Amino acid sequence: MPANLPPQFYQLEREYREKKTIKEKIEVLKKMYAIMPKHKGTDKLQAEIKARISKLKEELENEKKRGGKRSFIHIEKEGAGQITLVGPPNTGKSTILSMLSNARPDIGDYPFTTKTPCVGMVPFEDIQLQMIDLPPIAEGSIPFWVVEIIRNSDLLLIVLSFDIDIEEEFKKTIELLKEKKIEVVKEPSEEGIFGMIKKKGVVFINKKDLVSEDNYSKELNLSLKIISGSSFEEKDLDELKRTLFKELGIIRVYTKEPGKPPDFKDPLILKEGSTVYDAAEKLHKEIARKLKYARLWGSSKFDGQRVFKNQVLKDKDIVEFHTKK
Repeated sequence: MPANLPPQFYQLEREYREKKTIKEKIEVLKKMYAIMPKHKGTDKLQAEIKARISKLKEELENEKKRGGKRSFIHIEKEGAGQITLVGPPNTGKSTILSMLSNARPDIGDYPFTTKTPCVGMVPFEDIQLQMIDLPPIAEGSIPFWVVEIIRNSDLLLIVLSFDIDIEEEFKKTIELLKEKKIEVVKEPSEEGIFGMIKKKGVVFINKKDLVSEDNYSKELNLSLKIISGSSFEEKDLDELKRTLFKELGIIRVYTKEPGKPPDFKDPLILKEGSTVYDAAEKLHKEIARKLKYARLWGSSKFDGQRVFKNQVLKDKDIVEFHTKK
C-alpha cells in the first residue's frame, strides 16, 4: 500500500472492518476513494477500491432481488480471538465446533451441509475463543461474505481428514484462498483491506479414529503447523484448544489495585510482546497517560518488582499500576 496516504485513510480502513451492512461499507469505501491522493503510485489501490465498491453494489442488488434477505454477513468479534474453520466438504468442521462449544451447527454425512456461518464460543481456561464454521472451500462456491469473514479473522483452522487425499486437498484449499487474495502462512502480517493479505493458519487433520496408525503417522508436507486427532476425543480437542491459543499470539494479563487481590475474572487480552504501557492503555487511556511505574508478579525477578512502561509482559502476569497524582 502507498506510504503517502493520509492518516484518515487508515482510520476509514478500521471503520470499514467494523461496518455490518453492505450499504455502510460502500459509503466508507467512497470516503476512502475521495480522500486518497490521485497519482501513479495509487493507481492500483484506486482500481481495487472501485472493484470492491462494484462487487458490494452487485451483492446489494442481489439482496434486493431476494426481497431484502441479507446476502452479506458480518460477524462481530467476541472473546479473546476469532478463529474461522475452513476446508473441503465432509472433514468434520461442524462436529469440531459442536464439540468445542455450545453451538449447534447442521451436521450431515453429505457435502455442503453448512450453508451459513455458525458461531460458537470455545472455553479455554479462563477465557473464551470465538469460532466460526463456514461453508466448505470449494471451486466456484466461495461467496463474497465468506472471503470477508476470513480476511477479518485472527486465525484460520484448516480442517482436513484422513479419509481424503490430505496433501491434494490442502493444496486446493490454499490455492482457492490465494485466488481470493488470502495467503495462509505461519507468520501473519499487518496489512490493509486491499490486495493480498497474509493470514496465520493451523491444520487439524480429523478422523484419526477411522484409520490405522500407519496412515496417520506418515510425514506430510503442508507448510503449516499440523495437529492430528479425532473430533470425538477429549484429549485431542484439548490439545487443539491449547494450540489455537498459542497460535493466536496473545497473552492474558491480570490487574490488581494496591492492597487488594488480583482480578482473575476478566484478564486483559494483549498481543505477545506487549508492554506495561500497552496494558495500561488497554485498561484506560488516562491510566496510560499518568503512568509512573507498575509492580509485577509472574515473569518478574521477584514478586511485586517495580517495573516501568517498556517492561515486556508474559502470559498470566499480574500488574499493579501506579500513576502520577
